Amino acid sequence: MKILNNKYTQNFDFVMLFTVIIIFSLGVINLYGSLSIHNKDFFDPYVVKQLIWFIVSILVMSLIISIDYNTLIEAAYYIYGFILIFIVIVLVKGRITHGASRWISLGILSFQPSELMKIALIFALVKYFTTYENKKGYNLRSLIIPFIMILIPVLLIAKEPDLGTSLIVLFIGLIIIFFAGIKRNSMLILAGIILVAGPVLWFRLKSYQKSRILIFLHPAKDYLGAGYNIIQSEIAVGAGRLFGEGLGNGSQSTLDFLPAKHTDFIFSTYMQQFGFIGGLVLIILYFIVIIRGFKIVYRAKKLQGFLLGGGALAIITFHAIINMFMTVGLLPVVGVPLPFFSYGGTSLVVDMSAVAILLNISMRRYKFQS
Repeated sequence: MKILNNKYTQNFDFVMLFTVIIIFSLGVINLYGSLSIHNKDFFDPYVVKQLIWFIVSILVMSLIISIDYNTLIEAAYYIYGFILIFIVIVLVKGRITHGASRWISLGILSFQPSELMKIALIFALVKYFTTYENKKGYNLRSLIIPFIMILIPVLLIAKEPDLGTSLIVLFIGLIIIFFAGIKRNSMLILAGIILVAGPVLWFRLKSYQKSRILIFLHPAKDYLGAGYNIIQSEIAVGAGRLFGEGLGNGSQSTLDFLPAKHTDFIFSTYMQQFGFIGGLVLIILYFIVIIRGFKIVYRAKKLQGFLLGGGALAIITFHAIINMFMTVGLLPVVGVPLPFFSYGGTSLVVDMSAVAILLNISMRRYKFQS
């Protein structure tokens, strides 16, 4: 047993874990600087809740790491169905915020089942593709069930409405399908279907969702309306210059010019406070996490580990790229948090769970080596 424990320790990626903790710590400091510093109150409710959710996420991480990921895959369909029920409950009795029903309240804490579906969907798809493995590649007919598994939560989440999360769930599902292997002809047909579905989807979007896309192309067209958020975000990023304006001195956040300064646009508040150098440090930290994750996926000895790790890494990568690109005007504004950094309990738990999955795969890699 001692040898087993030593092998687990040898394969545990401490660099990834410590890097994630550093990113979270910077996020808490940034949250304090943008919300609480002028009140001299480190125990601001936002800071306290984020710290509580971090403790919760560490407990969830410990649970995921302690269980062999193959055992978790065996329970995948139950996890998927359980989260799907919660998403339906949200649509019926969820807490409505800014015109959208996305939350289930548990006293002082609330959570978003749609965020949890990102993890649940990965497990469910990995369970399917490892049960019905096809080394020659899948055709569209053999992918009907996986597509149904993807589309059900995507459509329900879009109904909340939460277009950003629904698209990320869709992209994660497609990534798993791509990793599992799809025949070239089937891939071309699928690409054609997606291209045809684009215009159809456009006419199904709500007016504010269309506005976000149009404003992305020309934000100054409505600088006091739909383009206000992105313009204020770009001002905050630019105002930071090289070294930033200092902790608590970000005018766009402290004067409340920048909406969602602690969630969707937290990267903008960070850039204004710590400047280009601070932003570069943060990007390097994310790069370290992604590269370490890529190595874990690449070295996985079994299909289960490869697909599961690829899906977990996709969550972190999509979140980081979309959020950063969104805040500097390179993508339309969607409600996507910055991993380990943005305020938000459910997103923090999901991102930390993705890291736990990668650490789990890394720890048990030796079991499948020849």
